[in-house]
Amino acid sequence: MIRGMLHSTAILVLLLSTKSIADQIILTNGDSLQGTKTGETESHLFWQSDIFGPLTIALDDVASITAETEMPATAITDLPSELSYESLEGTIGLSGMLRSGNEDREEWDISVDLAWRNENIRHTGDLYYQTRREDGNQPKENYDLGYAFDWFFNDDWYWSNATSFGANDNRGIDQFYSVGSLVGKQFWETDKGALSLETGLTWISETFIVATPDQRLLRDKKDQRLTWNWTTNYKKMFFENIEFFHTNQLLISVEDADNSQFNADMGFDFPLVEDLFTKVALKWNYDNQPAEGIGKIDRSLSIGVNYNW
Repeated sequence: MIRGMLHSTAILVLLLSTKSIADQIILTNGDSLQGTKTGETESHLFWQSDIFGPLTIALDDVASITAETEMPATAITDLPSELSYESLEGTIGLSGMLRSGNEDREEWDISVDLAWRNENIRHTGDLYYQTRREDGNQPKENYDLGYAFDWFFNDDWYWSNATSFGANDNRGIDQFYSVGSLVGKQFWETDKGALSLETGLTWISETFIVATPDQRLLRDKKDQRLTWNWTTNYKKMFFENIEFFHTNQLLISVEDADNSQFNADMGFDFPLVEDLFTKVALKWNYDNQPAEGIGKIDRSLSIGVNYNW
């Protein structure tokens, strides 16, 4: 994870004009950080963490600060025009299984997640790919490619525009795509955790795989609908290095409330070595109007290795 304030002139001002103010900051979610306060604007506080390095924290997320001395007012005043805030984080995950003997089975899962924040703009992208082959049969493939552009029009509220494209053989979906526009609130976002809620409209188009009596596969049955979208993203760090994550999405058709889907992804990242983690994840999907011959509920548990930065 890279979080920084990228301007050499501003850093020089800090080094020359600030005194050491340090101790502890307590956030509204109960987390605490040891370190040094290096500056403040009307909406954000700049904090040099002893563990995580330079951080930018919204003042609304700060419950209290314990400090011994004050920073000169001139140094603080100079910061807003000199400092820019940028962050980049990402994850690459891999898991797989090979089995032979009574059952021949091969399965691989690959996932990539990226998030880049620059001032009031945030870009997020994700890629998921799974392939599974059993007893030499035709492999089943699932993939999902998504992108979202978030514009923070104030400290916590943002406008999100997202799109996704993919397929899911397990769910009988030959192809799907979605386009959505949502309003979200970022309740907090630090190296100790984050919580955001989003709601808005999402257009979904799905093409189903349908088998005829002679076992020919047809791919021309479509379901297109406008849905209300409620999405939650949450993560929390425990014991400084174990992360719990949870995301869920509820989609309800505007024209037919009985046509709904609920998707959830949750689990833990356990540290192995620096930046390398074991990921244990549970995916749970519910679709009350699935493709013909497909069950309403899908569950999968995976254990893999992730590289985080």
